[in-house]
Amino acid sequence: MNKIIFHFLALFTSFVWGSTFAVSKVLLNAGLSPAEIMILRFLIAYLVMLPFSHKYIISLSVKDELMFVLCGLTAGSLYFFAENTAVEISSTSSTVALLVCLTPFFTALANRLVRKDEKLSSLFLFGTFLALGGTALVVFNGVFVLDDNPIVIVLSILASICWVIYSLIVRDLEGKYGSDVITRKIFFWGIITMSLYFFISPVTADFHVVTEPKNLFSLLFLALVASLGCYLVWNIVLKRIGIVLASNYLYFNPIVALITAYFLLNEKITVFAISGCILTILGVYICNAKNKVEK
Repeated sequence: MNKIIFHFLALFTSFVWGSTFAVSKVLLNAGLSPAEIMILRFLIAYLVMLPFSHKYIISLSVKDELMFVLCGLTAGSLYFFAENTAVEISSTSSTVALLVCLTPFFTALANRLVRKDEKLSSLFLFGTFLALGGTALVVFNGVFVLDDNPIVIVLSILASICWVIYSLIVRDLEGKYGSDVITRKIFFWGIITMSLYFFISPVTADFHVVTEPKNLFSLLFLALVASLGCYLVWNIVLKRIGIVLASNYLYFNPIVALITAYFLLNEKITVFAISGCILTILGVYICNAKNKVEK
């Protein structure tokens, strides 16, 4: 299959994940906590997936199972906990969004240091910094305010590092297991590890609100499209085009978040954000040029 298809799939996944910020806010406004939303979306996705993917309920080795546990933490519970806690205590979500958007850059560096199989060209690095600069303009959207709370900064960077670790681990697992098995295992261990959080902070939400059409649609979108569909596709994309190129599409997340917030939450879009969109698109295009990575 032509690799351009996997680039489109990476772009599609980034678009869907970018829209989840506004969709999640619908459920947050209904009274559900970030932890409750996360565990519900993973639980639904896991139960829907299980009848169609039931190989390797027990992994081939203890080491592999521990790797899956780490995936459940880094792509699930710990990632969501770090990011959402940072947003909750931050005076401005812009700081969190910007630091989390360092994920593609951290991924490129980590992959180069750990794998040493992809030499990053100067053109690739230029495109990366251009996309990051564009992302910053989109995130701030004309209001240039940063939170200097060290806890917010640490948690935001922790969330970014979690995603980098998950990406590196998946690359090792994909030689033994199919993308469906990896995705299912991530959901399972994400649910298990996130459940431990409720010993600290008990469930308080009235889950009857989930049955309301708007809330139910939002939850099913998060579970079946953003979780089940996108995690499955993303794990395939990581294998086909590599974690460095795939991760650069994550720069589009804030752009989609901005657009969906405009339509769903009536948030404004400034000329700074529009300029940032242009720079981000140009940066990602440069990263994906023929001479983006020298191997």
